[in-house]
Amino acid sequence: MTREQRTAMARIISDMIKADNIIEESEIRDMKKLMSEYSITHQEMSEARKIRFTDAANILKELSLKERKAFFDHIYSIALSDNVCVPREALLLIALQYCLIEERKTDNGMPLPKPYLISCPTGEASFNDQYMVYLESSYDETRNAELMQHFRLLVTITRLCGFNFIYIPKMVEEFRGMNEEYVKDVISYMAPNLEDSFIQQVYNRLCDMTTVDFFRNVLYERLQVKALHNTPPSLLINIGTSVVPYCSAGGSIQYYTEFLCIPISSNILTLVDDILGFYQSKVSIRQSITINDSKGQFKYFGFYKALFDFLVAPPPVAPDLVFLGQDMKTGRYQVAFKFDNGSEKKVTLTPREYDIYYHVALKSYKSLAKGLSVTYDKHIKPTISKIKSKISDNIPDLTYSDQYKPERDGNAYVLRLDKSKVFIRQRTSNYGCGYEDLPIVK
Repeated sequence: MTREQRTAMARIISDMIKADNIIEESEIRDMKKLMSEYSITHQEMSEARKIRFTDAANILKELSLKERKAFFDHIYSIALSDNVCVPREALLLIALQYCLIEERKTDNGMPLPKPYLISCPTGEASFNDQYMVYLESSYDETRNAELMQHFRLLVTITRLCGFNFIYIPKMVEEFRGMNEEYVKDVISYMAPNLEDSFIQQVYNRLCDMTTVDFFRNVLYERLQVKALHNTPPSLLINIGTSVVPYCSAGGSIQYYTEFLCIPISSNILTLVDDILGFYQSKVSIRQSITINDSKGQFKYFGFYKALFDFLVAPPPVAPDLVFLGQDMKTGRYQVAFKFDNGSEKKVTLTPREYDIYYHVALKSYKSLAKGLSVTYDKHIKPTISKIKSKISDNIPDLTYSDQYKPERDGNAYVLRLDKSKVFIRQRTSNYGCGYEDLPIVK
């Protein structure tokens, strides 16, 4: 077992111990036992503070299924060490179950799209309720018809287990049904610095938003979540906040809201029933959601509050990534980070680094394999590490820099950046300085 994997285990163990906000003597005893069994050092426990739960779970995907199951059983034992499994602990178990344990296959034995964990940097109180959100990156008529048919039932059964089911078209219906001036007055009250023209824009976005808009404009562009750019119809489940570092001794604290994303491969009622069944089988404390469904009232809590706060906030400045190729004068291989004002910041790479970075991007958007195989180059891991370091060193103020850095996903390296922001620079003249930036994929 590698040092990286032991550090990942340490993070998950620590998150489970802290999940109920009470650190029991029995939990510390179990932690020491696991540290001994997996040879986890105190230094690795310290290093675990610097990674997120999502990072840790993704690292452990490289273990064998037998090893993953054994570790899951140990984590479940920690959750029950005080004889109570609270909702936060059950949510972490759901994330581990779907990402590390469950083997999803179709009737003919073919693999289905796998669940995965994603995260986004947020404030401490953002997205802090339990909810499920229907997600899609392009409109799926069949799934939307199914959701419209079963929406009331989905809301009812999820509330009974303490979840709020969110379907963007239904939420938009609520805003459209409210008095327009009332909604604008609320927006003005909550964000008094906004001009009237921008208040109108926020209102229009609230009333016109689709599920695809939510995915592109809120999750991808504003929150910069590390989701797949071509996400199929999926269920997004909030599993809580990951704190890095999780105590103040290491410096400033960052908060990441983390989600489990499960592609919908069968009837959505079946999937929701499976998730809730697993949740209820683990959680000891039952809770339900009581929400006043009176029409015409502007909700300002949980998911609604988080969505509204992000809509009124100025969007982050995320530059385009442009592969420049080899400079004919200097011979250097470079990529450029091109901002909206036309300015560029360039990073110089070695020929190998450039080749791997380019092919990670290309394979992320064009290949059926969804990424560049780990066997593409025998030095691919250290090369990827150097690419990440150069991006961090040369552009330290890059907004949500993780989106621009290759990361391992199973047996491939992928780029999470939206394909609409990745280009290849083509010279329009062999002798002049003219050029054109073309999309990496059409």
